[in-house]
Amino acid sequence: MFKQILAETSCRCRAPLIALVTVVVLQPSTLFASELSNETIEGGASVELFELESNTIGANVSMSALLPPGFDRESDASLPLVIWLHGGGGDRQQLVQTKRYIDEFFGDSVIPPMVFVSFSTSPFSGFLGSWETFIESELPEAMASRYNTRTDREGVMIGGISMGGYGSLKSAFRNPTRFLAVGAMEPSIEPTLSELPNFTRNTWTRGPAPSLSVSDNPVRLAHDNAETIRESGLNIYLECGDEDYLNLHDGTEFLHRVLWDKDIRHEYHLVRWADHVGVTMQRRMKEMFAFFAQSLAGGRSDPVALPINEKEQQLLDLVAERAAAGESPPPEFSEYLSSVRGATLHAHAWNSLKELAAADPAMKRNYAELPTTSLPEDAERPSVD
Repeated sequence: MFKQILAETSCRCRAPLIALVTVVVLQPSTLFASELSNETIEGGASVELFELESNTIGANVSMSALLPPGFDRESDASLPLVIWLHGGGGDRQQLVQTKRYIDEFFGDSVIPPMVFVSFSTSPFSGFLGSWETFIESELPEAMASRYNTRTDREGVMIGGISMGGYGSLKSAFRNPTRFLAVGAMEPSIEPTLSELPNFTRNTWTRGPAPSLSVSDNPVRLAHDNAETIRESGLNIYLECGDEDYLNLHDGTEFLHRVLWDKDIRHEYHLVRWADHVGVTMQRRMKEMFAFFAQSLAGGRSDPVALPINEKEQQLLDLVAERAAAGESPPPEFSEYLSSVRGATLHAHAWNSLKELAAADPAMKRNYAELPTTSLPEDAERPSVD
């Protein structure tokens, strides 16, 4: 994988297949000509391709940007910035190829006006080393200069697909106070907290190439940096298809479990019937960018502490009476539960029992410390007739 993989497999018979699989999987058919530059595409977002002279990288970096409909770079309003990292074998064109999706998201108000930016690295860079500094420091400042985008933590988000998902998580978990949100689609991460064991299931695409450094594995970063991530309020979105041909759902699920055990809030989707590519990608991307939009809006938690009026208190009293008699709540209670005041009424209905349980330290966690899913050998098992 990445530079080491490319080097170690280049002279082996499997290398052409590995490279082909990576490029085909992560580089969909081109929607726009590679020579497109500073051109406004009719309708929807506009596309700009340009070169950025980078002091961090020590070279010109090939950039792409998607600008929202009606974008005015002279406006006093600074727009949020989404940094999009391409997948393995890809480049800046991957962002351009999402234009047809993002046009729909803008048109349906799934996302507010925001600027998307991407850039080309070597096909298997892993966004390692100086690329992290470029992403976290130089790039937001350069985009603010060019597009008047925000540079503050609350206005910068990062996401990517496959290798880009790996890079996004790596940067966000190492420096969680830099980004408001991170989104990783089918990230290429390892299901381990230490060195990758020598098993075929998660190494078959790499041939004999070694795994990446443990210190760069987002799973290990989440483990070691858990307190900082948790306190930062970083909004985390993970997803992967459960039929991912490269078995990347293994690492994504493992990261989900680490985040759960470390009590780090996040959103996670294991997408049934979804592969690493295909027709599911549009709706999956839509859900992730909707998460970014909600992050910009301050989250979507329903309020649980609104003042209760007299009518609602009478309704809660009636619910309690019926519950004590083993009866169902009245229909109007169900109607309340689906309204903006539903979470508050639901909390009030259960408050007395929750207060009794407050002495249990587990009640202070976001997520429970779950037991193993394996039965002990001496566990009693039901008899089978």
